Amino acid sequence: MIVGLFFLSFMVDRKGSVVGLDTGNKAPVFQAALMDGTAFNLEDLKGKMILLNFWASYDAQSRMNNYHLLDLLKHYEQKAFISGKELIVVSISLDRFKAPLKLAIEQDQTMRFRHICDFMGANSSISKMYNIEEPVNILIDGEGRIIIKDVKYSKIEKSLAYLSAI
Repeated sequence: MIVGLFFLSFMVDRKGSVVGLDTGNKAPVFQAALMDGTAFNLEDLKGKMILLNFWASYDAQSRMNNYHLLDLLKHYEQKAFISGKELIVVSISLDRFKAPLKLAIEQDQTMRFRHICDFMGANSSISKMYNIEEPVNILIDGEGRIIIKDVKYSKIEKSLAYLSAI
């Protein structure tokens, strides 16, 4: 019940949303190049559920979480949500070296994610924009609002389950 009221509380005033990093705020929009060279604009994903996965190939917990994230993607990628359809994973690496990052992507089989890395670590413009210094996940709804920011995939999954059940 409390979770339902929480989600509804920031969904009522859609026009008054402020850009920020708190739950209910509009997520800051950014443009970058994907690792394959393709141009990426977060705004182009409007209408979709987006999971920004800030991670690092050298971080053991991030690597283990990639397997959980793959399961989430398999289960929710084609689902309809209260404010969006289809789950998209945008993987933003905090790495500084290309070889270990590419190896981790291959080993963890996360090629379906949209990978971004400028090899500046926590000093990258996206990390600074989102005030990220260590791995974390940010779930954004189809209207660009932050639903939850957490390291634990169990909390992300609960949010996805709730928003797909309505």
